[in-house]
Amino acid sequence: MSALPRLDATQEAQAQPLIQRYQPPANLRERIMAPLLRAAMRFGVKPFFGPPWPFAVQRFAIGAGARLMPQDRRAVVTHERIGALPVERIRPRDAQATQHVILYLHGGGFIAGSPRTHRPITRRLCALTGATVIVPDYRLGPEARFPAQIDDALMCYQALLAEGWRGEQIVVAGDSAGGSLTYMLSAIAAQKGWPQPAGLVMISPALQFDAMLHATDHPKSAADPVIRLALAESVMAALQVPMSHPWADPMKQDLSSLPPTLLQVGEDEVLYDSADWLVREATAAGRPIEMEVYMKRWHVFHVHAGLLPSADRALMRIAEFMQRQWTA
Repeated sequence: MSALPRLDATQEAQAQPLIQRYQPPANLRERIMAPLLRAAMRFGVKPFFGPPWPFAVQRFAIGAGARLMPQDRRAVVTHERIGALPVERIRPRDAQATQHVILYLHGGGFIAGSPRTHRPITRRLCALTGATVIVPDYRLGPEARFPAQIDDALMCYQALLAEGWRGEQIVVAGDSAGGSLTYMLSAIAAQKGWPQPAGLVMISPALQFDAMLHATDHPKSAADPVIRLALAESVMAALQVPMSHPWADPMKQDLSSLPPTLLQVGEDEVLYDSADWLVREATAAGRPIEMEVYMKRWHVFHVHAGLLPSADRALMRIAEFMQRQWTA
């Protein structure tokens, strides 16, 4: 599958983003669990995610919270390697073989997170789609400097192609920092002439670290129970990103080959504007893109699937989007 062609002028004029806003489900479970989970994130994760805490403390806070979340037992996890890189391969429990694959790039600000922390998302997506899910344990900063994280994502995508998966059988997905990696993987694949995936899914992608460029970052920082603005500066220092590098700024990449894309974002989060920017730029480039805004929800609330009905709904919508791309 070759890079997707840029639309002509007539098609570009007709290109319109599909933007949907979802209110929380009006049921008792949502009304009880949402404030409890919001408080747990505000007091158990947000104070420890970012400076002045050492990265070991930040990783512990993310990992401890994730271990309390339920996982979908309809999917089974095996541990493998792609080259020297550990990966989790997740398959439906009752399936002998799958026809599609999801390359999932986890979040955590490039300095925390792992395949294990994101199993509430990845195992459920496996069960909902019937696809194999590959989750690389890509290298983190500050131990691994930029662009090690991008290099690892590219290596995993290339390995899937080498296994015999075709581009149209693959969807690349990720949240937060993993959303940025998802976007960069597609952009760089286009530059290299690799087959594009059938689609991209980005949950609250981190496409810009400079909060001063965004009008709503500061007002939303109080409502967001997960992300503090101080995190961005510490991540840039940890990764030692040279801004002269052609991959350093996601906002300077060519969107003309962007595959069909689904963005999901919480209304109450610092990274809302990154998603909004991508919708506008992709539309201007004539690329098909959908954005779903979950009202009164926070950064990557999807990790609460199994407890929070709005998280269950969001992952179901992602599964539906993926199925559409695979059957297009």
